[in-house]
Amino acid sequence: MDSVESLIKHLENNLTSDLEGIRVIEVRIGLEYVGVMLSTGEGGVAHVLREDSSEHQLFDEAGELQGSSTLEMMNLATSSNLIKAALGVATINAVSQIAFNKKPHLYPFTNVDILDLVKPKDKILMVGYLTPVIPKLMDKTSDITVIERRNIQDATVGFAKEEQLEELSSNADIAIITGSTLVNHSVDNILKHCSGKREVVLIGPTASFIPQPLFERGATAVMGVKIYNPQKMLEIVSQAGGTRKLLRICAIKTAILKRDIKI
Repeated sequence: MDSVESLIKHLENNLTSDLEGIRVIEVRIGLEYVGVMLSTGEGGVAHVLREDSSEHQLFDEAGELQGSSTLEMMNLATSSNLIKAALGVATINAVSQIAFNKKPHLYPFTNVDILDLVKPKDKILMVGYLTPVIPKLMDKTSDITVIERRNIQDATVGFAKEEQLEELSSNADIAIITGSTLVNHSVDNILKHCSGKREVVLIGPTASFIPQPLFERGATAVMGVKIYNPQKMLEIVSQAGGTRKLLRICAIKTAILKRDIKI
């Protein structure tokens, strides 16, 4: 069972009665994010990946998703279609908010920021280019290597190919992994190689899920967001808004550290 399947199963097992009758009542697919809102009011987002051919960019189920069960929508996260997978992860993130609200003692949120985990001169391996994070990291260390499938131009960091993951992870102090790796199903291979580093952090709005299944695979922190105004989130997503806009208008950062919870 991979990480995505484990997340779905964990939520299903722990929220069985709570999930009955809960539906996905709003779905938006934007340029940067997809967003969903549940009938109970929780919202979730996930990054839209555009790695493959145009066959993934048209969605046959358009107009038919409202009213779907949460379990049906979460299971889309296992799809090879990147839009379906993103919608599934966004639903996992929305459902995770129910778990957070129901059992807050199991999920102690902290104000720790990614910069608080970085020491001067750390060697950082970043999987997925995180635009807002890199300038802040540069204040602590200049030794940053990014594995990224897109063609990004940034002279301040080094870029590497996925084939170099094993080699690079062996020399890193910290691995910072975008939550989007759940959407393209690369997260388990990444965690397999990065497990054992001082810090292995899943980060970004796409990483707003319950942490246990990822902690069991070697992650030490999950840093996502909480959507406190789902209706505004839907508007931002459908109007091509990105992370900065979400955090400015309708979301706050969250962080859960492995050392703070009991698995």
